[in-house]
Amino acid sequence: MTGTLTLIRLILRRDRVLLPVWIAISALLPASIASATTDLYADQAARDAFAAASASNPAQLATRGHIYDASVGGLTAWTLGSSLALIGGLVSILLVIRHTRVEEETGRRELLSSGVIGRHAPLAAALAVVLAANLLLGLLSVVPLVAGGQPAGSSLLFGLSTAGGGWAFAAVAAVTAQLTASSGTARGLAIAAGGLLFALRSLADTGGIGWLAWLTPFGWVRLTKPYAGDQWWVLGLIAAAVAAVATAAFALSTRRDVAGGLVPTRQGPATGGLPGAFGLAGRLHRGTLAGFAIGFGLLGALLGVSARGLDSQLDTPQFQELAATVGGAGARISDVFFTFVMYVLSQLVTGAALVSALRARGEEAAGRAELLLSTPVGRLRWALSHLVFAIVSPALLLAVLGAAAGLTYDGDVARVAGATLAYLPAVWTVVGIATLLFGLLPRLAVAVSRTALGLFLVVDLLAEFKLAGGIVLNLSPFVHVPAMLLGGSSSAVAPLLGLTAVAVALAAAGLAFLRRRNLVPSA
Repeated sequence: MTGTLTLIRLILRRDRVLLPVWIAISALLPASIASATTDLYADQAARDAFAAASASNPAQLATRGHIYDASVGGLTAWTLGSSLALIGGLVSILLVIRHTRVEEETGRRELLSSGVIGRHAPLAAALAVVLAANLLLGLLSVVPLVAGGQPAGSSLLFGLSTAGGGWAFAAVAAVTAQLTASSGTARGLAIAAGGLLFALRSLADTGGIGWLAWLTPFGWVRLTKPYAGDQWWVLGLIAAAVAAVATAAFALSTRRDVAGGLVPTRQGPATGGLPGAFGLAGRLHRGTLAGFAIGFGLLGALLGVSARGLDSQLDTPQFQELAATVGGAGARISDVFFTFVMYVLSQLVTGAALVSALRARGEEAAGRAELLLSTPVGRLRWALSHLVFAIVSPALLLAVLGAAAGLTYDGDVARVAGATLAYLPAVWTVVGIATLLFGLLPRLAVAVSRTALGLFLVVDLLAEFKLAGGIVLNLSPFVHVPAMLLGGSSSAVAPLLGLTAVAVALAAAGLAFLRRRNLVPSA
């Protein structure tokens, strides 16, 4: 473990922007949901009616499970329990892989190991930072909940169970980082494990197979039952499981070489057949793009099924008033719900587009771009080969998401797909920001691009609860996208063309700066 504290300081320095943004956003969500629940359901009878309707909706049982208590706190825990575990788990997976397997893949781990760094120090440092970040997130979420009138003990249990979900997937990522020499494969294995564990929890609630919930972290987070009996002892189960999986990761790390994996790497073809820079970019992007397309397609189908029964399930005066306020007289509650959900999912698609937009920076940081540019391939053609996929991939993902949702929602695929594709210029604007940063400040491109997306999420969240407006609200490109399902098509042309023009200008500036700067081969 020699050098662990030094590596912890290094990780904190490298993620000094990403960690605070993630923690702040996630810590504010529970209090925001509690406040919204209080506003939408004025009395206990309204909350009981909503809980009864939710119990008969298979899609909501699959995504969130049973409501253990219909109080404000209980509905908040139901709304966010699995969701925060999913978000925290995904971020934890990305961070652990970034500071373990990516470091080995780029050769930085070998460089650090030439100093006074122990064999287990990199993995220990990554786990320490991620576990501490999840714990801090959980504890910070307690303060606004208690200030809003929720019981302190139940709020603390909810915060700790939220942290436990992130801990579990950090440990899973620590194991997958030992199995393969590829960071992409390690991330894929960890995310696939998360999907399987989420499916087990869904099956436990929808199929009446309750014991399956005890096999998955998503089930453990729910079974702590904050605001509905407070089963503190389940936290001990989470801690024991995390300790066991993390111990297995350390044991596996001693059985492999640095920069190698326990699973042998498959040999590539003896001869290549890639048609230039664009063919190479296609080979690099196709696996990630296919995985995202399948995932968003399944998510869209699930959301379409979920939205079909909302007109009757949410037929309350509060939701009718909300629908009329947002969409005008005669607006369907399900269309309003669908518009809100697509607003959030468009930002998830933006995160996927950033993966493609920043792939060129990853190639540059690893030193592979320098090798490619020593051939007749020029900088502009190389950068455009990745930028094309950053432009095309969100269009494909939004189309798949909208088509799948429309097919299972009301059968009008063109209407729903058109509404989701309206967010494409906003996504391109964020891609343009990433391209500009790649050309101007390459070392900060990844961190600042992701932080910018996080700030847009914060702005949107503050606006939703009327805590921001005016100039601050207009900073988010997603705010300017018209609600096509709610009659916004008549005024859609001007804002969409404006966002597209901004995206083009940002990307063009980034490419111009790229042509005039030196390569920066290390992150």
